[in-house]
Amino acid sequence: MTQRTRNPEDLPPTLSITGDLSATEDVAIRGQFDGQISVPGHHLSIEATASVKARIVARSVTIGGALEGNILAAERVWLMATARVRGHVTTPAITLADGAQFTGTVDPERSESAMHVARYRAKQA
Repeated sequence: MTQRTRNPEDLPPTLSITGDLSATEDVAIRGQFDGQISVPGHHLSIEATASVKARIVARSVTIGGALEGNILAAERVWLMATARVRGHVTTPAITLADGAQFTGTVDPERSESAMHVARYRAKQA
């Protein structure tokens, strides 16, 4: 389902997190998450069992579960057939599989400048 460079940090289906998540490796979410996710140089996978409300900054994102929020992906966003997404996506490339549900907007033009701003803000925090 996902393209990963190595095994991701796994957040299991029984886990519920509220807050901010920053990582320097690929991350897979299988449970509930509410907050901000920042993995700018890495891949984020929102598995079919996941329910996420978040502002996301990542290199790439694969969504198989439910997401409400904004995504900023430097390379690509994949919405699998089981995905239910509501929000704004900023990325140069997006793929929606048959059956994926998407309500929102896509902005392919501003992804590079938005990633620069996100990295700057992360350094300031």
